[in-house]
Amino acid sequence: MTEHKHLALLCAVVVIGLLASPVMAMPAPGEHIYRGFDKAQNYPDIDGSTIVWEDDRNGDMDIYLGTIDEFRSRPTGYTGERLTDNLSSQERPSISGDYVVWQDDRNGNWDIYLYKRSTDETTQLTNDTGNQRLPAIHGDYIAWYDDSSGDTNIVIYDIAAGSVKDVIERDARTTIPFTSVTTEFKPALSEKYLAWVDDADGERIWYYDIQNEEVVGPISTIQAIQSWPSLYGSTIAWEDYRHGSGDSEIYMTDLDDPSGGEERITTAPRNQVSPAISGSIIAWEDTRDESRSIYLYDLSAEKEMSVFVPEDAANDEQLYPAVSDNTIVWQRGKSPDSNLYMFVYDPAGLTEPVPTAIEVTPLTATLAINETEQFNATVLDQDSNAMTDVAINWTSGNETVGTIDADGVFTALAAGTANVTATAGNVTGEATVTVSAEELILTEITIAPLTATLAINETEQFTATALDQFGNAMTDVAINWTSSNETVGMIDAEGVFTAHAEGTANVTATAGDVTGEATVTVSAEELILDSIQVTPLTATLAINETEQFNATALDQFGNAMTDVAINWTSGNEAVGTIDAEGVFTALAAGTTNVTATADNVTGSATVIVEEPILDSIQVTPTGATLGIGDTQRFIVTARDQDGNVMSDVAINWTSSNETVGTIDADGFFSALDDGTATVTATAENVTATANVTVNNEDPALASIVVTPSEITFGSNETQQFTATAFDQFGAEIAGVEIAWTSSDETVGTIDADGLFSALDDGTATVTATVENVTGTAEVTVTTASSGVVVSPSTITLNAGDSRQFTATVYDPEGNETSDAVVTWTISDEMVGTIDADGLFSALEEGTATITATAENETGTAMVTVELPPAPTRIEIEPTTATILPGETRQFTATVYDQRDNQMDWISVTWSSSDLDAGSIDRAGLFAAFAEGTTNVMASAGDASAEATVTVSATAVPEPTPVTPGSSGGGGGGGSSEPTFCARTCENLRSGDTFMFSDLTTSSVGSVNVTAASAIPRMMLTVKKTTAPSAAEPPAGDVYEYVAITPNWVGPNAISSAEVFFTVPTDWLEGHNITAEDVRLMRYVDGAWQPLETEVIGEENGNYRFQATTSGFSTFAIAASPVDVKASAEEVNATIETTETPDVTETPEVTGNVTTEPTAAAPTTTPAAPLVYAPLLAPLAFLLWGRRKN
Repeated sequence: MTEHKHLALLCAVVVIGLLASPVMAMPAPGEHIYRGFDKAQNYPDIDGSTIVWEDDRNGDMDIYLGTIDEFRSRPTGYTGERLTDNLSSQERPSISGDYVVWQDDRNGNWDIYLYKRSTDETTQLTNDTGNQRLPAIHGDYIAWYDDSSGDTNIVIYDIAAGSVKDVIERDARTTIPFTSVTTEFKPALSEKYLAWVDDADGERIWYYDIQNEEVVGPISTIQAIQSWPSLYGSTIAWEDYRHGSGDSEIYMTDLDDPSGGEERITTAPRNQVSPAISGSIIAWEDTRDESRSIYLYDLSAEKEMSVFVPEDAANDEQLYPAVSDNTIVWQRGKSPDSNLYMFVYDPAGLTEPVPTAIEVTPLTATLAINETEQFNATVLDQDSNAMTDVAINWTSGNETVGTIDADGVFTALAAGTANVTATAGNVTGEATVTVSAEELILTEITIAPLTATLAINETEQFTATALDQFGNAMTDVAINWTSSNETVGMIDAEGVFTAHAEGTANVTATAGDVTGEATVTVSAEELILDSIQVTPLTATLAINETEQFNATALDQFGNAMTDVAINWTSGNEAVGTIDAEGVFTALAAGTTNVTATADNVTGSATVIVEEPILDSIQVTPTGATLGIGDTQRFIVTARDQDGNVMSDVAINWTSSNETVGTIDADGFFSALDDGTATVTATAENVTATANVTVNNEDPALASIVVTPSEITFGSNETQQFTATAFDQFGAEIAGVEIAWTSSDETVGTIDADGLFSALDDGTATVTATVENVTGTAEVTVTTASSGVVVSPSTITLNAGDSRQFTATVYDPEGNETSDAVVTWTISDEMVGTIDADGLFSALEEGTATITATAENETGTAMVTVELPPAPTRIEIEPTTATILPGETRQFTATVYDQRDNQMDWISVTWSSSDLDAGSIDRAGLFAAFAEGTTNVMASAGDASAEATVTVSATAVPEPTPVTPGSSGGGGGGGSSEPTFCARTCENLRSGDTFMFSDLTTSSVGSVNVTAASAIPRMMLTVKKTTAPSAAEPPAGDVYEYVAITPNWVGPNAISSAEVFFTVPTDWLEGHNITAEDVRLMRYVDGAWQPLETEVIGEENGNYRFQATTSGFSTFAIAASPVDVKASAEEVNATIETTETPDVTETPEVTGNVTTEPTAAAPTTTPAAPLVYAPLLAPLAFLLWGRRKN
């Protein structure tokens, strides 16, 4: 993009907020990721961690896709995934979720094409005449420009409907202003709005309301040229020229609240253009530094920061930033030499700069009396970045020797030494000044270089340094250069020697009577390649290892020569090959020479490739849980003594229990009957095993949903409640017998059929119970008042339900009027309808007001219509993974309903798109078989999500999750498939404590939660699990890992919690552990935090414990050494962050979901959190480790 120029306009604007310095900005903290590929990579776009761009490495523009994780983890070798291979051009891509869209000229004009990543399907969306181009995508909508009509209209397309939603017939401008360069930008699009630059309105930005399907108008009342809009939700950012054509700035506003005004984001000189906004981050191109750089503004921190300022201003331009979350991607350089640059912003690393050091220059100076010296001070912050606008105070340590003024100018007054000090706050920097009574006298001249060998017509730059009697360099000394033999060569006034003929000459630098000399030898010979040096001279490698060799070409004088083309060869390509860059790859055991050749001159080195020896084998997966009739493929990864993978190793497979299942010669296990078996792989007396559990899982009752979920109506009225039962897969279970109860029968009673009869004012909880699984609804009964009273006054229904409303009319004395005529109306007939008799029919999701009118009086009721919770969205973690063949990776899936609530009771079905690359079991454990790429999909109902797995022999291994008991303890008992209990509570006030009890799926039996603020509703899930995948296991013996997760509530709403759990006496005795050694440990910020734990009793062969925690995540019930116990009471740090364990659950709800309060167990007072707790925890673990050793 060429530099924007700006139109000078006089205007006024309300500037909102505090802005950063107009000239300097602190560097943004974060991770820089740069990848330089061949040819051009242009116009990137990003969604989450996935990037798309246009790329001409194949001779025409194609669309490529890559991920931040892949670019980060694979610095070399990863160049993205090619999405298009048509011989025409595909350009200007945009990405949102599962979809990528671009403009495509394969039909002779620009059309819009849509690619669905999950199905690998490409669809042509347009086939009109003219050009459809510059598409933008967000969620279910795509917008693009269409010039078929002669004007540039804006089209919005609905992906879900598969059709154009609207055509906005405005003539849009698509190029930047004030330049002849046709740099184009896309329309801006979010889930709410569409925006463009309207050419008919003087190049101002207009916007369109998607939901209401209407053009709203301009975003600003300012009559100034605007360009390059970017939308995030209702927030729009753009480049604005109200301050003149040479000073564009970035502005933003909220389209949902235009009265809030506009905020000016930048005030720096020159141009700030091409903004992109996501969340609280705005990024843009900036020319304040002469070069075209990337800057950002953090709306949360109200700080402007520099992201990337290139050193080469003329040849290194940063263009077209795109933002998603905290990641910025842009085009570095212009086509055809452009590349991708990525930056992951880390707001946590944002610190206020403070002076920490001062550098004074020069560090030393020698002056004569009355001479002066200018000193300069550079203030550095804690990141060693220079700070501006910091006041410096200058002082001289000896003002008899000399003084220094406020600008740093030192004046020498008398012979002696003085220190000059620059001070800013409590930070100082110093330099030393020596004042001599003697006049400074030139005493020596040094020349560099002292010798040079040149060919005829070559040149050499000589430099001369004048030194005084103290050995200090002197300035402003005139140097005269001469050559002793001008036939051999001449030297000019700048010290440049030019060789003319063969021979030797001395070059002399003279100032007054002082001289310095150097010697030049000129050879008549042309410089020729004489030898090649290869480094390293020898290398010993294992198979598949690589070695970088380098070659240095030397001339006949032993000097290195540049621009010499080197050809690399391997003497035995069966042993290994070497590429054009000198990278040798070992292929088989043996010895070979690598040779560098240029013009018949060679240099060589020796490579020894060692024979691999089988050292270990690994079975993948290490375990599997199957249903009867299922099959599971196991593979073996064999490694040599250096840990390298070996191929062609013969494997023998056996099953320890062929009644449970058999395994064939290819590693395919067939599940035959319930039970467990161990499969063993054997190669050359080396063995490895995996455990298989076969069961036959039937649908089990998981949850009950009561309808309506809440209702308010008058006394003496009735309400029919219904209960729907669901299994662990979210499927409805028919024919279950429901038991109905009311928590307060003075408020109302409920019969066996779910009919509630209101008796008196108050609130009650209606509970439906089946096999210890419950669902609830809330009932409020109110007394009638004068006027018109509608009953029920509030109600929540499912779409498709109906409800009879009644209206009671009272006269001014409060007496009921029996013959009043009532008229019924509803505020929103899209939500539902109500007939003349007050019968309401629910249609669609939403809220409406029902009004009953009689005798000029009205009464109202509120009705909320919801869809029954159904899986609509699934999140998979991780979204991408790169692993070695033979390794496993645990995936987790979280299911959300249409209101974005987690559906913890729903199980997902896992599948892999390429079973040759790897398979995934029902618990989400992926086993990698062979190199390749596959998509793993989690499905539940109509919802699905995918993650991408790359199996590569060059992947960096990652930690393997630790199973319970792997630290030397018992298994803690229990199935390999985790289950969970869900318990709920409602209407906790600040300071209240609620006990979640009867937790039966782990050693945790109950949890007390104390509210820090009001909690309207909360669900707590408790499940047995495994250690987080990135976690090292706690030292000592682990009895069990447990995940405790709060739902529907933020972590700050919980002040503390007490966890009650048991450990069998037999387990403690079997591990030589006393009850006092047991600690509950919480995984926080990548480390295990010991919690205050108390023994509260022993009964039925179990010790009972109570532990206090300030938050929830994954917990370990572990044996804590004495060294840690002393500090554990002080390490109960108040960390509010709730961490989600990196494990997979295949949940089976086995307990009740209840809102019935229970009496909280007696609690101990938590130890006061210590400032030093985060420092003591690592020390405690160190002491523990030393004790174990």
